[in-house]
Amino acid sequence: MVAKTPAVPYHAPTMSERRSRTAGARQSRRVRLAIFDIDGTIFRSSLLIELFNELVRRGVFPRQASLEVERNFVAWLDRKGHYNDYLMRLVRVHYRYQTGCTVRQVEPAIKAVIEWQKDRVYRYTRDLIKQLRSEGFYLLAISNSQDSMVQRFARVLGFDAAIGRSLEVVDGVYSGRVLYNGKRFPIEAHLDKVAILHGFLAANGITADLKRSIAVGDSEGDIPLLAAVGHPIAFNPSAELAAAAQERDWQIVVERKDIVYKIKDAQIVNVSEHQRVRVPYGHPRRK
Repeated sequence: MVAKTPAVPYHAPTMSERRSRTAGARQSRRVRLAIFDIDGTIFRSSLLIELFNELVRRGVFPRQASLEVERNFVAWLDRKGHYNDYLMRLVRVHYRYQTGCTVRQVEPAIKAVIEWQKDRVYRYTRDLIKQLRSEGFYLLAISNSQDSMVQRFARVLGFDAAIGRSLEVVDGVYSGRVLYNGKRFPIEAHLDKVAILHGFLAANGITADLKRSIAVGDSEGDIPLLAAVGHPIAFNPSAELAAAAQERDWQIVVERKDIVYKIKDAQIVNVSEHQRVRVPYGHPRRK
């Protein structure tokens, strides 16, 4: 996407500045939050997809890993399959191969992905982040991508805090389990973003004014989080999120090429049967 407007200068806060804002949030009576998903909402891809490809490129994952997701990738590319089916296939393959890898093998790839692709963002959410920060909102990113990537990416954009999927590491090696509230879960476990939000607020002593808060997401997995705030924004929404947004009168925003559209009373055109999602992202598997 070719930008036709000059980049907006941005000062990324230092760690001491972020700690100061968190301390200020604790002291404030009711904090306005601006909660963002990352993949497909800020970042114009998936952090995990880019990490997967980089680990294959570096030889940390074998070439076989790419072959295992190729059919789903090509089906999505040819619009004969659904993106979520490709993504969830890649998620399963990625974590299977990452289990047993060392942090020293994976972290350089994470650093490289963020360094190379930190500016590959949507202009709408990039500028919204800057605007909301200037208005005194507390910026929080919650993502299903692994936490070390989420922290690096959010730091570049100047978020006050970020929460990702916390992977268990034993003696420097990824165990293949997720850690949540000190408990171990299978790597494919569904993470409840609303529960994560409330846990974060309680742990940090922050009292949020959710009715005056904003949440931005792009997929059906973000619906509960968007429903928890007074100002939800469905950005480039999946079909399920778009339908929920219309039903609940949420704002729908779409960025396409160099234009941002705010949509109201739009007709949602059904996709053909072979393009319907079979594996919903961010939700437990359907029975």
